[in-house]
Amino acid sequence: MQTENRPWLQTYKELGYDWHTLPALPEKTLSDYVRDHAEQFPDREALVFLGQALTYKQLDTLADRLAALFAARGAGEGDVLGLQLPNTPQYVIGFIAAARLGMVTTSISPLMTPPEITHQANDARVKILMTLMPFWQTSVAPVLGKVATLSTVIVSGPMDIFTGQGEAVEQTREGVQAISLHDHLPASAELINTRVDMDAVLYLQYTGGTTGLPKGAKLTSGNLFMNNLQANVFYGYRTGEETVASAFPLFHIGGAAVLFNALRTASTFLLIPDPRDIDHFVNEMKARTPTVLAAVPALYQMLCANETFLHLDFSGLRMAISGAAPFAREEVQRLENVVGAGKFCEVYGMTETSPVITLNPASHFKEGHVGIPLPGTDVRIVDAEDGKTLMPLGEAGEIIAAGPQVMQGYLAMPDASNKALQEIDGKIWMHTGDIGVMDEDGFVRVCDRSKDMLIVGGYKVFSVEVESKVQSLDWVAMCAVVGRPDDKRPGNDIVQLYVETVPGCDTPASQLKQQLIDFCRQNLSPYKVPKDIVFLDQIPLTSVGKLDKKALRAANNKARQAVS
Repeated sequence: MQTENRPWLQTYKELGYDWHTLPALPEKTLSDYVRDHAEQFPDREALVFLGQALTYKQLDTLADRLAALFAARGAGEGDVLGLQLPNTPQYVIGFIAAARLGMVTTSISPLMTPPEITHQANDARVKILMTLMPFWQTSVAPVLGKVATLSTVIVSGPMDIFTGQGEAVEQTREGVQAISLHDHLPASAELINTRVDMDAVLYLQYTGGTTGLPKGAKLTSGNLFMNNLQANVFYGYRTGEETVASAFPLFHIGGAAVLFNALRTASTFLLIPDPRDIDHFVNEMKARTPTVLAAVPALYQMLCANETFLHLDFSGLRMAISGAAPFAREEVQRLENVVGAGKFCEVYGMTETSPVITLNPASHFKEGHVGIPLPGTDVRIVDAEDGKTLMPLGEAGEIIAAGPQVMQGYLAMPDASNKALQEIDGKIWMHTGDIGVMDEDGFVRVCDRSKDMLIVGGYKVFSVEVESKVQSLDWVAMCAVVGRPDDKRPGNDIVQLYVETVPGCDTPASQLKQQLIDFCRQNLSPYKVPKDIVFLDQIPLTSVGKLDKKALRAANNKARQAVS
């Protein structure tokens, strides 16, 4: 590619970094990092959960014991561990233990229904599944007998690791043995040191499934830890010194990436089991002041509405990281008023890129953008129709990316892999499906997901732009734009706006609606002004904290069908 097609190189020069030079990737997988830290930082707190801590020495020992249990159940290199767990010590220990044996791990959301679990467990060929007691009867038991490869389910309570006690489970159903963790975890185990190829799959992470059945992205140790190192050029994690507070679910790639970076650098990681329990999250940060804070925009909004959070001491906080969804300018300013200026950075990426593609550095933060490509990552804006033709700077098109963090492909889905991963100019490019623009400094602005972009009167309407503008109203807590087909104009959409007001707002909906319409007419082109405005007590969010537009579309379609 010509230098002029990499406008971010000048920005790198200003930052004092070299985009061309990738950090050296150690031949270490997750297991190796924890083993090394157990020797170098044995007494340093590794995980904190509900006020209880595990040191790196304890974490390493527990990983050996759990790996021994996996091996006793017949699991080994290449077999798949399913983790159906929220943010708990068992999740982290299970992941490390699996890596120690050369196993592959796949995360299964605790919010999944039995049919959804059945699909993913079959697709991934899960051999051992770890879950919590509350999920055992409700969502896991109905799956037994429907997953041919599943042989063992390991059940535990949230605090079993600390107490060594819990409810006993010992039964066989449909040929699957269900056992309780505390009854079967060996009291001790020999050190296990399986050498794992960095190009072998470590993590089989499933996409959200917004456009069909979820797909398993094959991510290697090389993908994941190189992406950590690429991002760390900006983050600057200090080994053995950071305390990381993150409410990203670990079963989401964003949460997993934050966890991997914390474990890679011997950081203390605060496990937050329920991100919506803001009081608990704040109390954990009060007890152990974070140097790194990571959350999605919706959660930052909830934190900034919490009185205790507003008065925490953030003098030791080095960075506040946001991702997974756009963050309105006014909300960024509100957060910086609390944590301090010059600490906020935003990342952009996807499951298939391990996940970070671009980063908006705090020192050169550009509002309304998601940053510049990470070191060694190429980004292009191409024609959304042909997926190849380079668009001029400032013009919208599909964002595609190439680099060492790009997945191997989707498991057992060659057609989907070939569509997502295409060779252009000798490189393999991931087609993100996002519509974006690159400016003269190489900063990328995400306009919309291609499926969320609306067409009104032949003009493109980016839902993010409308949402960002409406979000600036002080009585709007959250908002979401979802298009619906315009029956009178085939091929066009009607702009629908869903609004959740801030607590305590008692202005009648009719007055708020008129305020909204007047505001939008003053600040948006006529074709962007919402035609339908719906007030909701609570806008649905995904498990990660993104606006759940899939749920809004489903409700809208159901209502349309009822009318017809």
